[in-house]
Amino acid sequence: MSLPSKPPAGPPFTSNSPVPAVNGKETPVNILIVDDEARNLDVLESILYAPGYKLVRATSANAALLALVEGDFAVLVLDINMPVTNGIELANLIKQRKRTQHIPILFLTAYYQDEKYVLEGYGVGAVDYLTKPVNPEVLRSKVAVFVGLHRMNLALASANSALEREVAQRLRAEDSLRRANHELEARVLQRTNELTAALASLQGSEAQLRLVADHASVFLAHLDRDHKFRFVNKTYAARYGLTPEEIVGCDPSRIMGPAGYDACRPYLAHALAGERVEFEIEMPGDRIGPHWLQIIYDPERSATGEVSGIVAVITDVTVRKRAGREMLRARDEAMAAARAKDDFLAALSHELRTPLSPVLLVASAAAADPSLSADVRADFATIAKNAQLEARLIDDLLDLTRVTRGKMTLDLKTVDVHTVLEDAIANVRAEVEEKNLTLVLEWAAAHHVAEADSARLQQVFWNVLKNAVKFTPAQGRIRVETRSLTESNEMTVTVTDSGIGMTSGELERVFQAFSQGDHAGGAGSHRFGGLGLGLAISQMLMQLHGGSVHAFSPGQNRGSTFVIRIPLSAVPLPGQPAASTESAPPLRAVARDRAPILLIEDHGATRSVLTSLLQQRQYQVVATDTVTEALRLAGLQRFEFVVSDLGLPDGNGYDLMKALRQRHGLKGIALSGYGMEQDIARSRDAGFVGHLTKPVTFRTLEKVIEGVYAEGAAENQKV
Repeated sequence: MSLPSKPPAGPPFTSNSPVPAVNGKETPVNILIVDDEARNLDVLESILYAPGYKLVRATSANAALLALVEGDFAVLVLDINMPVTNGIELANLIKQRKRTQHIPILFLTAYYQDEKYVLEGYGVGAVDYLTKPVNPEVLRSKVAVFVGLHRMNLALASANSALEREVAQRLRAEDSLRRANHELEARVLQRTNELTAALASLQGSEAQLRLVADHASVFLAHLDRDHKFRFVNKTYAARYGLTPEEIVGCDPSRIMGPAGYDACRPYLAHALAGERVEFEIEMPGDRIGPHWLQIIYDPERSATGEVSGIVAVITDVTVRKRAGREMLRARDEAMAAARAKDDFLAALSHELRTPLSPVLLVASAAAADPSLSADVRADFATIAKNAQLEARLIDDLLDLTRVTRGKMTLDLKTVDVHTVLEDAIANVRAEVEEKNLTLVLEWAAAHHVAEADSARLQQVFWNVLKNAVKFTPAQGRIRVETRSLTESNEMTVTVTDSGIGMTSGELERVFQAFSQGDHAGGAGSHRFGGLGLGLAISQMLMQLHGGSVHAFSPGQNRGSTFVIRIPLSAVPLPGQPAASTESAPPLRAVARDRAPILLIEDHGATRSVLTSLLQQRQYQVVATDTVTEALRLAGLQRFEFVVSDLGLPDGNGYDLMKALRQRHGLKGIALSGYGMEQDIARSRDAGFVGHLTKPVTFRTLEKVIEGVYAEGAAENQKV
């Protein structure tokens, strides 16, 4: 065929549209075609186009040299007759460069009779000389040969790179082998350069590749389109107690067993269809027993792009699979144990709190009853105090579990630390006065606003203050002061006492759970009491706040100092609304004119005490102990709101509250021994506007009830 006349000039160096990568993974092979006639380049492209080829065009010697700098080419098809720099001169420049001297050059010319060009062409290193018009089949055949050589060289280079890495590892293992490995590396590199010139050298490199493959830890195999083994490495053969020669030519079913072969056949079919397949499979293993394999099937393609076989890379992952199963089983067992522990703690909390509830309700109400004598009120106050202490111990045990297991959540808000500290001091002031202690307060912190959970922060302050009061003898002294740390945007709360102090050993374990000081040993083991949880919980809570708490003491009987560091907030404290000068009317007086309270409590003593105390304060109460009866009563009459336990014999308070809210628009207060964070969140979602954890003082319950009444009154005024 003759090449057409030259079309309008195009760019000097262009590439045809990208050739799809073979199997989506293999990089196309670059072929450089050089002709100053763009139309001739179009013809060459139409002849040579094939999957796996990337044809790069150049319309001048300079464009060809630029392409050779930027890419790696399997073969160069070069027109001799070009302006400025002809093909012979360009070939001479290419062969002078080490990077490109190995590229095969096919000359094209219309001057077949000109022996000068023929001799010069072969003289500069051309591998062939074709005349125009070019025979397409001859050109494609010659290009295919050199492309095949180029691909083989790339495969050899990859194999040699792997071999170099293995050699480098062995060099580090033994100094005595380093010199031998360097020589081997040099021979391999020399061998690789020699193999670029001829196909005959391929056998030597294949031997090197087999050496690497046979010593690889993975199983390597090569199958033809009929699923016959062409090659296996020694590792693969040894797995079945055979040699590679005994396996080559066999069907997979004879080696891995019919069941194993049947399991892999669908994946083999996909690979022969041109897909790269990667999967894990549990093989029944007729020969070696059940095992897990990770298998990669990569299709092998011919120069024309057809799938001629499959390369298999197989890894035994049985140990990893078994370890994974064991890990999952251990995780499931741990999660089940954790759930059982959570359920146990919730049930334990409920069972411990519930019997304390009527005790604290009666005692707290009686302690505040002015109709009783002072001595009787004092006795009831002692009962209430000890019931609250028992509840505090329960809370400490649950808090410790929540924090250590990462289930403690903080309700962070902008708070005034001084206000929280004052509330904590108010909680211990009665004990301070009882022991006749001197309490010195110094608020020196200029900035005292923090993002904190006020209840948990108050718990930290209370624990530290309680500790100071407990270990300071009568007529002792406690100093509480605050300071600003402007350089770190923090404040400190320091509590110093004149108590029994601590030794260096006690300081090391003061924040450990259940730890007791040296005073707890011997005859004085019950002198101070306590479980040793308060300070441990305080340290954990401060860490959750991003702060810290540290203890210091100069020694026994020389007092102790606790320093609490609190990160400050960049957000100012929201302004508080001005207090009304008018006193609000007594809410209990309003309550007398309201609908009754629906009380649901299955603990008989608690239900009886609550009903009696509420009625004594002029509240109307209708009490029951089941979900069924509560729903029936709510359908018969109107109630102001609901006070309900959560654990009930025929259901739970969450579902009851949802039903009462949907059917009758009622609000409710949860009163329960379940006090975990998830219990409180669940009660809020169910529609309870308050959640009180048993045991609770009657005054605390009454405050929440009054708040519900006040909220209802405000809503009525809006209407």
